Amino acid sequence: MQRRTFLRAASAASAAVVVGRWFRGTSWAEPFGEAPASAASVMLPVERQARRVLEVFLYGGLSQWETLYLVRGYGTPTDPMFANQQYYTFDFDGAGGTRRALTDCGFPAGGEIGQGFGRDALGADVELGPFSRRLWMRPDVTARMRLLVQRHKLEPHEAAVPQALTGRPVGQPAAAGLGAHVQRYYLDRDPGDRAAPWSYVFATGGVAGDNVSAAAATGVHPGGARPLLIKIDNADSFADMLGRETVRSAGPVEPYDALMRTYIDAYSDRLRWKGEGDAVRSRRFADLTIAAGTVAKSDAIADVLEPQLFTARPGTSCGDTRNRDIPGMSLEAARHLLTHPTQPARYVCVSDIGLYEASGGGGYDTHDYNAPDTARNFDNLLRSLLAIINAPGETDPTKLSLDDTLVILNTEFGRTPWAQDRSDFGRNHHPYGYVTAMFGATITSAEKGVYGAIGPDGRAETAATPSENRIAALLAMGIWPFSPEAFAVSDVTGAVSEEDAAAKATARVLGVQQ
Repeated sequence: MQRRTFLRAASAASAAVVVGRWFRGTSWAEPFGEAPASAASVMLPVERQARRVLEVFLYGGLSQWETLYLVRGYGTPTDPMFANQQYYTFDFDGAGGTRRALTDCGFPAGGEIGQGFGRDALGADVELGPFSRRLWMRPDVTARMRLLVQRHKLEPHEAAVPQALTGRPVGQPAAAGLGAHVQRYYLDRDPGDRAAPWSYVFATGGVAGDNVSAAAATGVHPGGARPLLIKIDNADSFADMLGRETVRSAGPVEPYDALMRTYIDAYSDRLRWKGEGDAVRSRRFADLTIAAGTVAKSDAIADVLEPQLFTARPGTSCGDTRNRDIPGMSLEAARHLLTHPTQPARYVCVSDIGLYEASGGGGYDTHDYNAPDTARNFDNLLRSLLAIINAPGETDPTKLSLDDTLVILNTEFGRTPWAQDRSDFGRNHHPYGYVTAMFGATITSAEKGVYGAIGPDGRAETAATPSENRIAALLAMGIWPFSPEAFAVSDVTGAVSEEDAAAKATARVLGVQQ
């Protein structure tokens, strides 16, 4: 068989599998995300599963050394091999220095540089760095947090961003964001009375080619699995579209929706032999049907997405003020959607582009001024994030509870453990050992800790992969992640079966030993 013929046949077979599963043909015993009976022992008990997930994507690549992964013994000025690296690269007062940035943020420059957190796989004591001081003040959060050392080989944003958000390298047809998996899972089980989406993605700013919109990618899921993507800085026009003023200007919307339904029903009849029996499977027609139904529910969606959510609000961090604090506005909208009393979202992703974009773009692409840019934007993010999470003794139903909400701090890569060549004060891209974090829900004080390790040279010795990060998040929600639309056993290092892959991802990322 010629290679081209083989690929064509394989593609057709894959398409048949996906379509068959979407329409729940008899060849599939379970709908998407349903764990097989053989996986019962590796699934988390329902009472330990996360009911909702808030993911914050720290766009640009967070510098780990001053934030989430400080090892005092690495890179010191007297280190014989790696002098003045990692945290110590910019450990000075003055422009571009860590201590000056702390002073600008209102924190004492001469105080502690870190707060003890846990021990990594090499036995080194890991501390939360100085720009994480707001986390130091919330022991209820850090007591149920896991730091995940991650590693891949993709240095450009264009490749690393979709890798981090979907768990798959750029260009793979099955690459889908967490929101698509979650939306699909609940859409399959929707009794039909749900108007609002299950998943939302707030994305704005940055470079279009960096692929931040991968957070809303559907891969090979049907179109109905796409999360609602909102650009918070253009939300006014989005709210206007929900009002359907163009249609209303010609009269009531009900006759228009009825006419659309008539057209759709007529086309559906054409997909049946002589208008009888089951319709021929058509993925695009299914997508059209879902889209038309969503449009007809726009009023209900508008009721969930209240206009005041998109009112511009100013922000101030480390002495810098901006009239529109996009990360803060996005997190406030996420809080509202995740805690909505009648139609709560199950997943919201917020793209943190910073109060001000860093020198290289995004919130954390710190090629020129690593310390001041990271300090300002990470402090701004933590202040807004922690404000929407109930503190100990607080039971505000409009805030997130760590008992049922999993929070993910994700990023595409870290920063080099040394200064970038072209600048005395910046750091370059570093995917060879970086850190993300998860806290809340499934992760309790028993699971707190560090998975993996970054060595003295700044490279990961032990690490989780971006796909394991995504797989574990789905498992935390009780969604089985192994299917043609999601992940394979080979996406978990060393796994030999789906059940083994689930157990390994749960243990590494969530800290839960089965």
